[in-house]
Amino acid sequence: MSRLRAKPPFASYVKVASARVLYCRLVLHRRYGSFNHAVTRLRRILLAACALGCALALLGTTPAFAAVLDGDMIGGVKVADAPRLRARGMAPDLYVPSGVLSTMQGRILWARDPESQRAMASTTKIMTAVVVLEHGNLDDVITVDRLAASVGQSSMQLRVGEQITERELLKGVLVQSGNDAATLIAEHVGGTVPNFVKMMNAEAARLNLVNTHYVNPHGLDTPGHYTSADDLTTLARYAMTFPLFREIVRHHSLTVHSNRYTHVLISQNALLLTYKGAEGIKTGWTNNAGYCIVVAAKRGPIELIGTIMGANTEPGRAQQAKALLDWGFAHYRESRIATAGVTVGRVKVSDYVERTVAAVSPQTTSTPVFDIAGPVRRRIALDPSVAAPVRKGQVIGTETVFQGTTLLAQLPLTAGAAVPEPTAGQRFVFFFERIWRAVFG
Repeated sequence: MSRLRAKPPFASYVKVASARVLYCRLVLHRRYGSFNHAVTRLRRILLAACALGCALALLGTTPAFAAVLDGDMIGGVKVADAPRLRARGMAPDLYVPSGVLSTMQGRILWARDPESQRAMASTTKIMTAVVVLEHGNLDDVITVDRLAASVGQSSMQLRVGEQITERELLKGVLVQSGNDAATLIAEHVGGTVPNFVKMMNAEAARLNLVNTHYVNPHGLDTPGHYTSADDLTTLARYAMTFPLFREIVRHHSLTVHSNRYTHVLISQNALLLTYKGAEGIKTGWTNNAGYCIVVAAKRGPIELIGTIMGANTEPGRAQQAKALLDWGFAHYRESRIATAGVTVGRVKVSDYVERTVAAVSPQTTSTPVFDIAGPVRRRIALDPSVAAPVRKGQVIGTETVFQGTTLLAQLPLTAGAAVPEPTAGQRFVFFFERIWRAVFG
C-alpha cells in the first residue's frame, strides 16, 4: 500500500517563488546594472516593436473607405447617375479625397471633387517654373543670399555666397523641390518674392485657374495658398508644352554645379523609376496638403496626366497614382476608325448617265477612344455629284466620327478611281438618253 505524499505547506511555495524572483533580479542586475533599468529597457524595446509594427502596417495597407464615390465623374457622367459605372473595373478604386485624370489634350476621364480648394504643397513649384520660363533669363548668374538659404524644409542645400545660374536653380526647384532654390529664383525674376507671387497669380488668372491663389513660390503651408485638382491638372498640361520643363521633370536625379559646389538632386517621385512611361511631373507634402502628386505618363500615342491630392502616406500616394494611370491606359486606347481603300459610299459622276465613283478612306486612321464613354458612331457626308474628269484621290466627301457628343475625328473621303471626261460621241449618246428618260421614264 503506497503512502500518500503530503503537500508542502503554502509557506514553501512562497519561499520558492521568492528565491526565483531574487535570482531573476540578480541576473538582470548583473546584465543591466539595476532591476528598474532592466524594466525600462524592456519597456523601450516593446514600444519600439509596437511603433515598427504600426509603421509597417501603415506602409503596407491601404485605407478601405470610399473606393468609388457617388460624386465621381467618369467621362463626364456621375457615378450616382449611372449604376453600370460601379461594375468591377469601370471606375478606379481610389481612397484619395480629390483628383483628376486627363489626357494631354484636355479630355477629363475621371474626376473626384475636382474644384475644391486645397493646400497644394510643393506642386506650387510647377507655377514657379512656368513664370521663370516665361519671364526669366536662364543664363543669369545669381548669388545665394541669406533669405533663400534659410527657408528650410525641402532644400537643395544652397550656401550663402555661392553663385549659380537660373537654369541650374530651375532644376533644383523641379527635381529636388528646393524651397531655397524657389525663393532665390523668385527674388531674382520678380525683384522681390512678393512681386514674383503677383506674377504667379497673374499667370493663374491668364490660364483661368479660378480656384487657385498663391502666397509663396515654394508651397509651405500658408493661409490663402490653395489650388484645386482641376486647376493643377490644367497648369501641368500647360507646363508640359515647354520643352525644357519636360526635359527636367523626367529625371529622378540630376547633378548641378555652382561656382563652388556640386549639388546632387533627388526627386521624391518614385514612379519615375517604377512606372512604365512615366515622364514626371511633381510631388508635394505638407501637414495641410497631405501627400500630393501630378504625374504624366506616355505609352505609345497615349499621354495622360493624373493628379492626386491629399493621400495619407507617401507609398499610398504612389499606389493611388499608379492605380489611376493603369485604369486610364486600360480604358483609353488607340482604336482604328478608318481603313485605307475601304468604300463607304458612291458619288454620281454628273457628266455620265449612270456612272458613279467609289468614296474611300484615303488612309488607315486610328484615334484614342475612351471605351466607357459608349459606342463610336460615324456620319458620312458625300457630295451630291462630281463633274468629270475625276482624279483618283480627289476629295468627294467627309467622314465624321463621334463618341457621344465628343468629336473624335473628321476625315476626308476621296475618289477611289479616276473617271475620264466623256468623249464627244459619248456626250451625244448621253444627250439623247437623257431626253428619252425624261419623256418615257
